[in-house]
Amino acid sequence: MPEPKYMTPQGADLPDFADGTHEAWQQLDVQARADLLLQGVPFPSETATETRCRLKRDMGLYDDDDLCALLDKSHDTLARMRVKGTGPTPIRVVREIFYDREDVHDWIKRHRDGVAA
Repeated sequence: MPEPKYMTPQGADLPDFADGTHEAWQQLDVQARADLLLQGVPFPSETATETRCRLKRDMGLYDDDDLCALLDKSHDTLARMRVKGTGPTPIRVVREIFYDREDVHDWIKRHRDGVAA
């Protein structure tokens, strides 16, 4: 399979798929494509990372990287917070750790200026 290309100023510059998947996708109207994406059907050239990001967004979840950036904390600090039970409530899926966005936002509001309310 050819290497995926990236967006250009003129629009999408995507690889040609030998099985015709990409062409069939392009022939769908915008609403049909949107419906497929919302149902979890990936765009033909979507990478695993893009799929993960889309699913996290659709499910309203943050992962450790998101929470590190949001709280300006290290991965080690988040791990200590999980062990002590002082951070947002984690959701474990297999070996991955996620956080519900609403829980994180509530936790942040309760811990303004580093003081628990």
